[in-house]
Amino acid sequence: MQKIVWIAGMPRSGTNWIGQIFASHPSVRYKLCPLFSYEFKNALNEHSTADEWSALLQDTYDTRSEYLDQDYLRRDALVPHFPERDATPSILAIKSTRYHHLLPHLLDLVPNAHVIGIVRDPRAAIHSWLSNPLEFPAGADPSTEWRSGRCRKTAPGEYWGFEDWKAVALLYLNLAQRYPNRFHLAHYEKWVCTPIACTTSVLDTLGLTLHSQTETFLRESQVEHKDHPRAVFKHPSVTSRWTASLDPAISTAIVAELEGTPLASFLS
Repeated sequence: MQKIVWIAGMPRSGTNWIGQIFASHPSVRYKLCPLFSYEFKNALNEHSTADEWSALLQDTYDTRSEYLDQDYLRRDALVPHFPERDATPSILAIKSTRYHHLLPHLLDLVPNAHVIGIVRDPRAAIHSWLSNPLEFPAGADPSTEWRSGRCRKTAPGEYWGFEDWKAVALLYLNLAQRYPNRFHLAHYEKWVCTPIACTTSVLDTLGLTLHSQTETFLRESQVEHKDHPRAVFKHPSVTSRWTASLDPAISTAIVAELEGTPLASFLS
């Protein structure tokens, strides 16, 4: 493999959909985060060496498993099957909503690594989490948990709630400055509105051209709609659905806290 692409974002920020955009390209081998897999659970930390990173990434590229390859989602047609595939894809793409604190180490220690940092309007991301029965614990109080996300943090590397959203967004802004050629900041709402342009732009930085299989997925993923929280087929209206159902007190608090800060740019 010639390049690594780490697709990162807070939970409920569109990482599944954007991840499938990369999965659709024949020159990309796509995996879920190895650090959350049975095979490589928590295999790296902030003290890991360049050789350890290199070994894990190669092992991830070489290993096929139920979780890493999303077989459990594909069986339920929540993610598509892409038949066109290079025999030995030149790029390994990894999707993760965890372990954001390791991204500076990845970029420092792996020279051929790129990171796509996806940021969604925090009001939309928080609403998507609070309204998702697969992610928000039954019995937890949204009015107290939306900020800390404490009720959902059960393992190392977990990021949930508005405080974590702020920390991750600030980290991404910092990494975009430090690594302007290898950290690519992505606004989820913009990608939904202009999918071909955003996809083409990022693929170009990786030395890839837009493939017909990717174009087909982009078109079909925004026409067909599945309500399942893990489905990647969603109508573009998902970007504004929160406006009618997010608790106004939460929305107002988020806007008030971000106004006048660099993070206000993520308010759609």
